[in-house]
Amino acid sequence: MNSDVAYFLKTNIKDLSDDQIKKIPILTAYNINVVIKDQDFTKKELAKLYSLWGQNPKRKIWYEDKENHEVMYVTNKHKIGKEKRQGVFANGELGWHCNGALALDPEDCVALYCHEPTKDPCNTVFSNGVLAYKTLPKDVKDQIKDTFLILGYGEKNFQRLKLDYLVKTKIQPRLLSDTIPYEVNNDKVSLDEHKEMLAMSTRTRSKNSSVVKEMMKLKSRFSDPKGLWNCAYKKLVHQHRLTGIEGLYFPFTNVVGFSDIPKDEWQELSNFLEKHYLKSVYSHFWEEGDIVVFDQTQGLHRRDNIPLDENSIPQERELWRGAFWYDGIV
Repeated sequence: MNSDVAYFLKTNIKDLSDDQIKKIPILTAYNINVVIKDQDFTKKELAKLYSLWGQNPKRKIWYEDKENHEVMYVTNKHKIGKEKRQGVFANGELGWHCNGALALDPEDCVALYCHEPTKDPCNTVFSNGVLAYKTLPKDVKDQIKDTFLILGYGEKNFQRLKLDYLVKTKIQPRLLSDTIPYEVNNDKVSLDEHKEMLAMSTRTRSKNSSVVKEMMKLKSRFSDPKGLWNCAYKKLVHQHRLTGIEGLYFPFTNVVGFSDIPKDEWQELSNFLEKHYLKSVYSHFWEEGDIVVFDQTQGLHRRDNIPLDENSIPQERELWRGAFWYDGIV
């Protein structure tokens, strides 16, 4: 079964050669979301799989497995380290987001393997920015073809960051969307966890990557010496590094403005793009052994609220996450 938004690959990955396995992220680059069901991996086996899918460095973050750094925990189980911490995004609902929208050079692709699903449905919904761009009206395509998103976040810890790539602006970080990726509170993402995630903002595929060079050029082009606020500029119509195909890069939950659009038109444009973008989505019902591989440069994802058991306690859930740059396979 395939749809315009996701590609369903019917295979047993363990039966494939390393060269065949390396083609799965390439398939993802062309299809944005790839679903593979009925797999069976140990952490060690999955770590090897993720290493074949691209460049995947140690991140030294609390939710990374200490023996198999390629595997990261998305779980509400208290199982990590001596402190028995939960994984990242342990509880609650997650709004639309992508990997590292405000980061310097975030990983191009993410994979999730379902080790243990909740007993009741807790779907993850995936978008497809290529399909969203293809179906845009021509006048909107013409309007945004050279536009850079102004991405921001009003939270004080982000605004305190002093990082080389962040643009200083007079534009206050007032989000144009009514939704947010996640809440910073003890029930969902704690303040300490949030700080740890922000500390990874400067990760890169290499110090001299073309993405890093482009981000530094954008800082030079758009920074205001009298600016008070941190933000990042990223291209709205994104040409994929691997395929050359154009698609929308639109993490709307972090958008505070558009580079070459009159300010009084920002809200209307943002509302239109958000509504249009969310027409191209696929909702995945998790079962044990599922893997979803999804592109982060032309797609977003969100998660339903973790369901509660009969005692109003969040049902247990454990997914093993991988994140990698395509550079490792091409």
